[in-house]
Amino acid sequence: MSLRLIWRRDTALPYPLYHSGCAGIDITNGVKSVALIVFIYPNSVILLFSFTTGQLYNSKNRVRGMRVNMSDTAIGYKMLSHTLAVLSQKQATGKLLLEQGEQQWQLYFFRGSLVYATGGAHRARRWYRAIGQHCRNFQVDLRDLDAAELWEYQLIERGVAASEMSLEQAKAIVQSSVSEVFFSLIGQSGLRREWRPSEKYFSKVISSLLLSVTEVEQILCSTEQIWQKWKAMGLWLVEPEQAPLLKASAQLEENRFSSSSLSALANVFNGENTLWDIAFKKKQCVTVATRALVNYMKQGLVNFRTVPDLPSPIEQWRWAAAIAGPVRPLIACIDDSPTVCEFLEQILLPAGYRVLKIQDAMQGVGIISIQKPALIFMDVVMPKTNGFALCSFLRKTPHFRETPIVFLTDQDNIIDRTRAKLTGASDFLSKPPNPEQVLQVAQKYLKVKDDRNHAATRRHDVLNSQQLALANS
Repeated sequence: MSLRLIWRRDTALPYPLYHSGCAGIDITNGVKSVALIVFIYPNSVILLFSFTTGQLYNSKNRVRGMRVNMSDTAIGYKMLSHTLAVLSQKQATGKLLLEQGEQQWQLYFFRGSLVYATGGAHRARRWYRAIGQHCRNFQVDLRDLDAAELWEYQLIERGVAASEMSLEQAKAIVQSSVSEVFFSLIGQSGLRREWRPSEKYFSKVISSLLLSVTEVEQILCSTEQIWQKWKAMGLWLVEPEQAPLLKASAQLEENRFSSSSLSALANVFNGENTLWDIAFKKKQCVTVATRALVNYMKQGLVNFRTVPDLPSPIEQWRWAAAIAGPVRPLIACIDDSPTVCEFLEQILLPAGYRVLKIQDAMQGVGIISIQKPALIFMDVVMPKTNGFALCSFLRKTPHFRETPIVFLTDQDNIIDRTRAKLTGASDFLSKPPNPEQVLQVAQKYLKVKDDRNHAATRRHDVLNSQQLALANS
């Protein structure tokens, strides 16, 4: 075995290796050769780059998240393109896990088409950026949402079902997430792959949102072009998930910046907004948004920080529910007589229920669709409509399909009871209602407890993309 050590001072290396030394070590053993490059930074940080693994190492371990690829076409791109083509050909349904060190990404497939891509260091940040870009006023009910698996797609499903999000907006969000995940994967080498076939990941798949192999290949190609621009800018060792921090320096003042310009730069490049976040706020491609930093990076005026992810929508919802405390179920009383509504309120309020009083049945439909009561007391005979017709209409509405509806009437006979059952009524009370019977019916269908299902209907528990904004936006 022969060992040859070559040292040279190299000022032409791409950022962040400007003004760094470079030592090349060739270890030759027979016909097999292994090469290492040692990068020594001005602050005495030493990194080793191995041509064998394509990874950066410090004195002990591989540097997390860092990767350098010298080839024209990234290894990750070739692997992704091949894997996606195979899964499409096999009409596979399940989850593809991709791992690199501590990071993990998940790609979900349904019959060979890509459903969604997520994972990585900033799953929630990516979601908020996509929502902010494509559906800024998005609101959705978070009841019964499964936080364990693919919560982003569950939110998209609910948004589309509630007409809070169009199919075009939903597909744009899916494509945006897929593109960011692809960018993270393209430059990686040595990714560990694991395929888990299963249909349990999808409660419902919206066929028009599925990405065909052609659409996926188009996203992959366009993302690879962005990655090539990123590499051409000398940003091998910089991840868009990192947050740039502009140093306070006399060199910045020498660039003849005004104090207001310096303040504006410092507010954007503050060590809390990632490069992806900055690109989103500037409404620019990540390469364009980062280009403004390159000159400062060459001068050593920028530090990069690893920042944590933001709380997911479900985590924020749970925190809000915990702070708000116990929630009292809301009961609606739809009766043209204010006396009946007030009578029911006097019975229900002391028992721990909230009461929504509605005298106009036609206007009441819009009110209850917003307030979403947990139980409805409804008069049978009303001026503009009758209880049977209103009950039948509500039963055709997805949200009120299972809501208990109790009829109130002074005509308690077998015909009306039968008709009530046929239109979907849950129960039947005679007028004037007995207080004990009212409470028994309420207790039968509801429980006064800290129920997160009801908490989701309150204003602060509804996911709003403007309220769940990015940090420092």
